[in-house]
Amino acid sequence: MDELILRQFKEADFGWLQSWVTSPEPLFQFSGDRFSYPLSLEQFTEYRAEHPDRPMYTAWFEEQPVAFGEIIPQDNGRPRLGRILVGNPAMRGKGVGTRFITTLAEECRRLYTCDAVELNVWDENTPAIRCYEKAGFVFRPDDRLVLQAFGRNFNIHKMVKWITASESLPGV
Repeated sequence: MDELILRQFKEADFGWLQSWVTSPEPLFQFSGDRFSYPLSLEQFTEYRAEHPDRPMYTAWFEEQPVAFGEIIPQDNGRPRLGRILVGNPAMRGKGVGTRFITTLAEECRRLYTCDAVELNVWDENTPAIRCYEKAGFVFRPDDRLVLQAFGRNFNIHKMVKWITASESLPGV
């Protein structure tokens, strides 16, 4: 597979991000209850203005955008990956997501002094869970929350990837 290139997200990239979010359900999976469908540039610009400390990235493969994600600094010193989306359905299931997540974790190591990177995942999103596990993330069984949308509950679990010597200490 060719090289996956990580780039800072720019407002000019919004059109393809918007085209990837085709209904309320994928938008909720992508962003929780932060945005309403349809995703608009106004909502997204407002979010970025509220959170200038959250770098956003796109993954490019063969000169096309294929994925989006952000890094969210947290009070516990462990950045959290958020808003992860492999947008082009033709690129899903081909290792692009795993490479993107691994590259974002490396970017966390570069930007922050941290022992781990975290992310949240819906327990029914099996493809994402497999992707995150391939990238080295493991579940934190005690860390979960429940979000409500579309008349049902969504169980959200925290996963962590250790990026320093503490990798051998899963209970830390």
